[in-house]
Amino acid sequence: MVMAQVVRVRNNTMRSFHIRAGDPFFTPKIDGRPCVDGIIEVPPGFDQEAEGLYIPWQALTSCGLEISEETDDVVWKVRCVLGPVDPPPSVLKSEVEAVDWLQFRGELWEPLAQGRWIQLGHRHIMGLIGGAVDMQLTFRDARWQAADEPASLVELLHFEHAVRCAPQNTVFLNVFDLASALSVPNAVLCNTLCTSLGAFHAAVEVYNEEWSFYRTPNPNSCGVCKSLRPRQHPVHVYRQSLNLGKTTLKDWEVRYLIRGQLASKWPGGRYDLLNRNCIHFCDELLLSLGVNPVPTWVKNLHEAGSRWLRIPWPLSIFFGTTQAPAALPSDERSNRGSTFSVGEEAATETQHETASVASDTLSNSTAAGVIPVRPIFRGSPAVK
Repeated sequence: MVMAQVVRVRNNTMRSFHIRAGDPFFTPKIDGRPCVDGIIEVPPGFDQEAEGLYIPWQALTSCGLEISEETDDVVWKVRCVLGPVDPPPSVLKSEVEAVDWLQFRGELWEPLAQGRWIQLGHRHIMGLIGGAVDMQLTFRDARWQAADEPASLVELLHFEHAVRCAPQNTVFLNVFDLASALSVPNAVLCNTLCTSLGAFHAAVEVYNEEWSFYRTPNPNSCGVCKSLRPRQHPVHVYRQSLNLGKTTLKDWEVRYLIRGQLASKWPGGRYDLLNRNCIHFCDELLLSLGVNPVPTWVKNLHEAGSRWLRIPWPLSIFFGTTQAPAALPSDERSNRGSTFSVGEEAATETQHETASVASDTLSNSTAAGVIPVRPIFRGSPAVK
């Protein structure tokens, strides 16, 4: 099943509401503070981050995520749940049951506003294991013209994907399945029930730009590339976006950090599947941005493989095992987080960079007529 977590709640109306968590396995928190009896009061102007506020699956809950409003001694309730929908006559039942929807139900579980139900994702392994989705709940009146009667409760509920409405300086780690054939094994090993390891590709998205590291045919070319379309790739299958915090750097500072500080340290020829890959680059970039590091479950597989395949000397002479690339000097990793600053000279250098595309530096995965990514260089024309 798909797990949907509400990570932020906003109230843009002049009305007050109550949210009651319907998942007994999680305790909701608002700004890190546990909610008494799992009930969240939402007064006008409310805008807070939430934790542990999950929308339960319809078959496993007795009340759902219950949202209520009391007016004139009448309590209006809407239950939000996840589950499959009834298929139309022309669609196979198995195809519909493999997809989970965010649904609105009334107090007696009657369907409400079916045209606004949201498809969240597919389930795997007989419908038991699926992905995780972060949502933002906003109370607002989206009617075009003011009506004589106030909007109903269900008309005020607006669920949106958190990645689409986050501030621009929010840093996301976009996680991809390494290939489509690995989507199901990854779902078994890393899902909403357990997280262990998996074969993943990763990229960092900040200020609507996605950056990652690839092997290049020319070993001297820069391996740092910017995707033309974040969260899309011709080979890797997008899985989810992880919110790792907000950076204090401006957008031009982030670009200069990547072009002027990191690009020269990550040539495509030094790419190594286990010891120096895209996840290592993301970890370095995230540290420089001053946010949380790559989660352990994303990098467990290649770290375990690196440890197991590292043969000690002198056996490495006979088996031809090479040592892992040397760590970067400490002085090259000093400019990180909120202490990073760029002078006028650096800003001038960034502003005078001109756009270009170098076809000989595309990664192997993009060389076969697929979506290209744009490499960047230090001391040479860079892509805006």
